Amino acid sequence: MATILNTKTTATSPAATPTAQSTIAEIAADFDRDGYVLLPQLLSPAELQVLRADTAAIVDGGYAGKENPTDYFHNVLPDTGEDVFHRVQYVFPKAPQNSLVTLLGHPFILELVQHLLGSDFVCAAEALVFKMAGNGREVPVHADCEPADPRLAPLIFNVDYYLDDANLENGCLFAAPGSHKLGLSGHEIGVQGFDFPGLIPVPARAGDVLLHNVRVVHGSHRSRGGALRRTLYYEFQSLSAIEQQGGPRPDFPVNDTWVRDRICLTMRAIDQRRKAPYAQGETPFSYRVPTGYDVAWPQPDEPVNLRPALGYNQYL
Repeated sequence: MATILNTKTTATSPAATPTAQSTIAEIAADFDRDGYVLLPQLLSPAELQVLRADTAAIVDGGYAGKENPTDYFHNVLPDTGEDVFHRVQYVFPKAPQNSLVTLLGHPFILELVQHLLGSDFVCAAEALVFKMAGNGREVPVHADCEPADPRLAPLIFNVDYYLDDANLENGCLFAAPGSHKLGLSGHEIGVQGFDFPGLIPVPARAGDVLLHNVRVVHGSHRSRGGALRRTLYYEFQSLSAIEQQGGPRPDFPVNDTWVRDRICLTMRAIDQRRKAPYAQGETPFSYRVPTGYDVAWPQPDEPVNLRPALGYNQYL
């Protein structure tokens, strides 16, 4: 059974303390076993308030007439014919208060990411996924990759930031602990749907953070009641693995501009977080440019690309 860890004593502690390190090791062990792990109340109420305001502006703004229209996902429901808005990709430049970039610099999360991936990690993709109040789209049971592809990197994962309570009423996550180690194909997973063995609900509260391996089997039911449910997803990979597998996914190669932009994003996020009122008292994450990449730390007034996209599809 997946473990829920209490990180409240370490979430605001300096990232390099022995207490934080031991907690990170415990998180990593449970994450390896189950393919996901829930970190309760990692986000402070003050940060959560700003994140909710910024994402409310994105959701309320809808999808019509937007720049980069393919960033906005909406689908017609087969049973009612309603067009339901449910996802926004490349969310960093879309937040009025820029809080989503600031979140990327969270020192405890970056310390955990570095522990799992090594120092050459990057945030390779980001999205806001939501279920509208009273009419939330089903997310079919799936994995975020082709788990049976032998070229896929050993570890790719998402950090999921819960901005609202997620429960059975508003379509919380269902996941199958340990399914990331089965090596099933996407087809084998999809045909079983919500009958996939071992699927269990994973309720969460606003302010919780979940890590999930892209190979883990998961999905969520359609919601017809309950309140709006928003989750931010930041995907992390190592640059060495990206190079070895041929891109964020096999056969989607990256270019030097994308790599540099992604490194600069992390730098800008750390700088922004230093100035955020709700992050005062934190010890900023000590970031080092990955070996082999000559990227200068951007000056405060230097523009940074907040939407590094490869252009292959809506996700990459």
